[in-house]
Amino acid sequence: MAVRTDCGSISLGAEGAWLDWSAAQAAKTAGAKCGDGYLFRIVDGKLLVALADGTGSGAEAHETANACLHVLSVAQAAPLPELFEAAGQSLRGTRGAALALALIDPSDGTVDWAALGDVDGVIRPLPPCQDQSTGILQTGGMLGMKVSRIYTQRQAFPPGHLIVLASDGISRRFREMPPPAQMPLQEYVAACMEAYGKPHDDRTVLAIAHRQRRQ
Repeated sequence: MAVRTDCGSISLGAEGAWLDWSAAQAAKTAGAKCGDGYLFRIVDGKLLVALADGTGSGAEAHETANACLHVLSVAQAAPLPELFEAAGQSLRGTRGAALALALIDPSDGTVDWAALGDVDGVIRPLPPCQDQSTGILQTGGMLGMKVSRIYTQRQAFPPGHLIVLASDGISRRFREMPPPAQMPLQEYVAACMEAYGKPHDDRTVLAIAHRQRRQ
């Protein structure tokens, strides 16, 4: 299984809020294109995170996911349901995609998030914090098809917490994997992929950690 990992840090606002991120991704077939894609975009001082999973696998799923992410990369700031609608309009006539969106506002330690289709997400505390984990609210359906309503939630996401998003190529049991204490975030997502990845599907794990403010 050829797994590609990537990582980085994003600073937001004059107050010094910052977020570490890491992703692990693998295609169903070695050497093929992965039908999952992800996006980070700063919008009005907030961080928009997207994970798109094109239906199926291979080149066509890859193109579908990228078309969805392109729309999100250029769309004007808007409530999440409107972003889902814009992405869905761009995929009419395609095989469709699942999508998770998270809009992180580090200034007040919150995230607005939602998922359409079979993509999953969880907020977990980083050690030593022992807060309860919170799962993303999923709506059935897919982009490119008519969807009656997207259900969004606002959840607490203060420093010392981690958001993990996963495509359906990752077993839902990834929620059981403890977040890293000393383990680097890049190793954590790779470990999630190794433990819970499904070899018969494209698969992606994306993690975003809200760190303490830099001084």
